[in-house]
Amino acid sequence: MKKTAALLLCLCLMMSVLAACGSGKSEDIQANGDQETADKAPITYSINVLNAKETWDNNVSQKLAEQTGVSFNYVPIVGDRNQKMDLWLAGEDYPDVLYLQPRHIGKYRDAGAIIPLEDLIDQYGPNIKKKFGKYFNLLKDTDGHIYSLYSPNMATETPASNEANFIIRYDVLKEAGYPEIKTLEQLYNLIQDYYKKHPTTENGEPTIPFSGYGGSAEPDFLTNNPAFTAAGLPDHARFLVNSDNTLSLNFVSEPMKRYTQFLNKVYNAGLMDKEFFTMNAEMSQSKLAQGTVLAGFFPGWTIGGSEAALRASGKGDKQYASIPILFDEQTVDHNNTKTPTNSNNNWAISKNAKHPERVIQMIDFLFTDEGQKLINWGLEGANYEVKDGKRALTAEYVKKTTENPDAAYKDGPSGPYTVFSFGNGSMLDDGDYATPLTKDYVKSKYDPATNEILSKYGKEVWADFLPKLETVPAYLWQLNEPEEHKLELKRIVQIYMKELPKIIFAKNDAEFEQLWTSYTGQIDAAGRQKVEETWTKLWKGYMEQYNQAVGSK
Repeated sequence: MKKTAALLLCLCLMMSVLAACGSGKSEDIQANGDQETADKAPITYSINVLNAKETWDNNVSQKLAEQTGVSFNYVPIVGDRNQKMDLWLAGEDYPDVLYLQPRHIGKYRDAGAIIPLEDLIDQYGPNIKKKFGKYFNLLKDTDGHIYSLYSPNMATETPASNEANFIIRYDVLKEAGYPEIKTLEQLYNLIQDYYKKHPTTENGEPTIPFSGYGGSAEPDFLTNNPAFTAAGLPDHARFLVNSDNTLSLNFVSEPMKRYTQFLNKVYNAGLMDKEFFTMNAEMSQSKLAQGTVLAGFFPGWTIGGSEAALRASGKGDKQYASIPILFDEQTVDHNNTKTPTNSNNNWAISKNAKHPERVIQMIDFLFTDEGQKLINWGLEGANYEVKDGKRALTAEYVKKTTENPDAAYKDGPSGPYTVFSFGNGSMLDDGDYATPLTKDYVKSKYDPATNEILSKYGKEVWADFLPKLETVPAYLWQLNEPEEHKLELKRIVQIYMKELPKIIFAKNDAEFEQLWTSYTGQIDAAGRQKVEETWTKLWKGYMEQYNQAVGSK
C-alpha cells in the first residue's frame, strides 16, 4: 500500500509539473481551455440582419469562420422590423440565430421559439462569464434562464465619438461671437436674432430656425427625447425613473410640459419648421444637408451623412455643433451615461438551430482580446497596423472607406457580430483601446471648419462638451418589454401623437393650459396607471436582480 501511495504521489507531482509547463497561455485561453480543442468543422447558420448591404463575403467574416468554423447566411429584414418578427414567430420559420431587440425577447421566449443558454454558457462560454464578471447574472430573465446574449460595456471613459443631441449651425455661432449656449432660452434668443437678419439662405430658400429629427415616423425624437434630455436625465425612453424606483410616463411629466412650452414659444414666434410634425426622417436629414436648418434636436447618428454632403458642396460652415442644452442653469446634466451591458440588439438561438453549442463557442471567441481586435479593428496589415505599441487604422483603409462608406461592408468589421464589441472607450488587456474610435481618430476625421469652432470653445472633440461619464444600472428599453399593458400603451401613444401638436400650436398661455389639462386627462383615462405599474414592477424586479449581482444592499 505504501508503494501504491508513493506511486500515486509521483503521478500527481508529474501532472502538476506538466500543468505548470503549460501555464504560459494568455488569460483568455486559460479561462477557456476548451477553446483550442473546440470543434472547428465548418457549419453554417442563418441570422437576420437589418442592412441588406451587409455580407458574409467579407475579410473579417471569413477570418472569423477560419477561427471558429462558423459561418452565417444573412437574412435581411426589409420594411417594418416589428412586423417581420411577428410574422416569423407566427409561422415558426425564423432564422437559426435571431438578432432581436429586447422588446422581442419576451414574445419569442413565451412561444418557446428560443432556447435557454445558461447551460451552454457554463460548458462552452468561460470567456463570456469572465468578461461579464459580477454582471453575469444580469443576463438572466425573471425565470432564471438566459435567453439572449450581448456584450458587457467595459468603457472606462466617455467615448470620443459621443455627442450631445442638440445641434447649432457653425455660422450661427460664429456670427454671434461664439457665445456659451447652455439653456433653451439662450438657444431661442440665438436663432431668433440670426433669423431676423437671415430669413432666407444665400440661395433664396426659406431659413428654418428650429427643426427636429424624424417627424411623424419618429415622434419620440421630436418631443419625448428632447424633454428628458433638457431635464438632464438618462435615456429611459418613454419613462422617468423616480428616486424610489417607481416609473412615471414621460408623456405627461413636468419635463414634457416644459419642453412643449418651449416648442409653443418657438412656434408662435414663427421659428418652427413648418413640416415639424409631417416630414419623415429622410426629409429632416435632407434639410440639414441643404444647410437650411439653424438648430434642433438631432442625435449624432442622424447628422453624419448630411454633414458629409455639406462638406462635399463646399458648405463646411453650415455643419452643426453638438452642444448640451438644458432647461436652465440650475438643471444638473446626467445625460452622459453608460450601462454595465450593451443590450440593444441581442443574439438568441432559435429552437431550429442544430448544434447550438457551436454558436456559443463562436461568441466566446469574440470575448477574447483576439476576437475583439478582429470585430472592432479588422485584420492587422489590411485594416490596421501597430505603431509604437498602439493600434491605428491604416491610411489606405481610412481613405477607402471615407471615399466610399459602402467599401466597409466588404473590407473590415461589418455584420451582426459587431454587437459583441466591449464598446468605445474600453480597453483590452494589452492596455490599448478595444475599438478604433479613439480621440486621435475622431479628430483626424474633422475638417478645418470643425477644428476651428472647437478651438473657439477650448475643446478637441464634441465629447468634451459632455459631463463626466456616469454608470446607470440599465436603460429601461434594454429590458424585455412586458405584454400585459400593450393595448393601454398603444392608446396612450395615439393620444400623444394626436394631441401634443395641438398643444404646441396653442395661441396663448391660457389655451395651452386648457389643452394640456385635457391631454393629461385623456392619457389618464387611457390606462396610464396600469402602464406605469407594469413597468414599475419590471424595473423594481430588475433592480433587485442588479443589486444582488453587484452586491448592493
